[in-house]
Amino acid sequence: MALPARLPAHQGLPPLTIPSLDEIRANAIAGLVVGIIALPLSIALAVAIGVPPIAGLYTAIFAGGAASIFGGSRYNITGPTAALVPILSHAVLRYGPKALPMAGLMAGGILVIMSVLRFGRLIRYMPGLVVVGFTAGIALSIGFGQVNNFLAVSGTDPGLEHFHQKTWDTISHIGTVGLATPLLGLASLGILLVWPRTPRLGRIPAPLIAVVAITGVAWGFGIGTPTIASRYGSLPREVPAPSLGFFDAGLAWDLLPIAFSIAVLGAVESLLSAVVADGMAPTSTRHDPDRELRGQGIANLVSPLMGGTPATAAIARTAAGIRNGGTSRLTGVFHAITVLSATLLFGGLAGHIPLATLAAILLVVAWNIAEAPEVVRLLRRAPREDILVLVSTVLITLFVDLTWAIGFGVFASAILLLRRLVGLPAAQELLPDENGRIQQVSPELSELIQSRPDIAFFTAQGLLSFHSAAAFEYELLGQGRNPLILRMKDVHHVDSSGLITLEGIIEHRQHSGGRIILTAIQPEVYPVLERYGIIALLGPENVFEHTRDAIRSIDAPHGHEAHPQQPLTVHPFGAAAGGQ
Repeated sequence: MALPARLPAHQGLPPLTIPSLDEIRANAIAGLVVGIIALPLSIALAVAIGVPPIAGLYTAIFAGGAASIFGGSRYNITGPTAALVPILSHAVLRYGPKALPMAGLMAGGILVIMSVLRFGRLIRYMPGLVVVGFTAGIALSIGFGQVNNFLAVSGTDPGLEHFHQKTWDTISHIGTVGLATPLLGLASLGILLVWPRTPRLGRIPAPLIAVVAITGVAWGFGIGTPTIASRYGSLPREVPAPSLGFFDAGLAWDLLPIAFSIAVLGAVESLLSAVVADGMAPTSTRHDPDRELRGQGIANLVSPLMGGTPATAAIARTAAGIRNGGTSRLTGVFHAITVLSATLLFGGLAGHIPLATLAAILLVVAWNIAEAPEVVRLLRRAPREDILVLVSTVLITLFVDLTWAIGFGVFASAILLLRRLVGLPAAQELLPDENGRIQQVSPELSELIQSRPDIAFFTAQGLLSFHSAAAFEYELLGQGRNPLILRMKDVHHVDSSGLITLEGIIEHRQHSGGRIILTAIQPEVYPVLERYGIIALLGPENVFEHTRDAIRSIDAPHGHEAHPQQPLTVHPFGAAAGGQ
């Protein structure tokens, strides 16, 4: 393969490259495969949301193309995804289909703002337990939401919003189920499960085979079953003109929580997909998280204008692109072109697709995103408090709202983290173990410390912050009037609560006639202590770079003065890191 020519970088973006013909060919093939996969999925996901199927295709075309061009990942494939279904269907039920593009436009703006504020790296710190929990909740919601279409249950109330209401409504009308539609659904499910395991033929996407085969059987034999056309009419075979006809400023405030949820979930899903893609890709190139948020924001600004729904990167489609030879963002562009071409050429035939087949596709999607083995392993092996967060996140996603589920999961995870941090010692006395050795320091310093029983030696640990200030104060204020040496080597952050506590400890010891010395202050902590006045309160004679120098500055108990060393010189960057 010929090496691509490089053009100069511009405005901080990665260098532009001119792909070789081989690279274009490889990405075109990968994009064709992903586009074929996206066709039935895009239709099925639009139906699951409650909007016309063409909206799903427009989303794959326009959001998918925009995200690939402007995003920060070379491999992400963007379009309608199952992760967004509960939020979007909630918006449609509460405010009507016309609210969906408005929510998508707002979500796109929020994503662009998040990229400007460089939130890309922060999103990656979303607790994994919360991601697993709301993903499992989404999967259950999608799965149970497809029962009506899979069985052709009639007479149900489409205006019901909550999981338990819809489930009970389905059970109440289960007697309306006939025989033909469930058989078509089961046949579709069988193809989806068996086809990927077929040698050689398994490379052809199973959803495409299921749609073509079952549609052909239902249409050819005249089987009476609900189809796309019977519910939504024929699909248009044209490129839509950009339109802001949906814009409603009066609805913006009501849609803000939904738009924020779409943006956050879209950001998490897209960045997770980018991380997975980086791990699968044969090169060492990594995604730019902030640029990826910007690309997803632009995609969600474009999609509503072109009749699409909110979108995010799809992990399964991204992985399919890489497995089929995708090496650059051209895969996503060709994926969009494939969906557009198929819509224009074969859109009229899509009206014959049975809804039961689309439901079967979504049931498989729901199972795949649920990560059932991971959930079961967590339920069996995770700490009890983590299991509580996981189960609660799933239940809130199902019975309340995904926004509340994310908020609760993050809040509960933060509380559990603080609880565990509070349990860690904030300060520890330097004492010898059973072998007569102080493990936290070098052997030489250990001997020197043990030779001075008249001095109390403590080491501060971790973050001196609001979560540890009380324990820190409790440990140190309990000391007598002996000199106290506090090693700060392991402290890399002090907040206001820590500064107030440290100041109080110093003043308490000074008032009681005791001496306190700080040693081995880290360079990033020293300016904070100096600015707050801690260094001035101690005096330069009580701040040392090395603990051994601090020991020698204290008079020996027999009355002979030890050889004092030069105290640490105060300078803007503090003590050298690594001091003993």
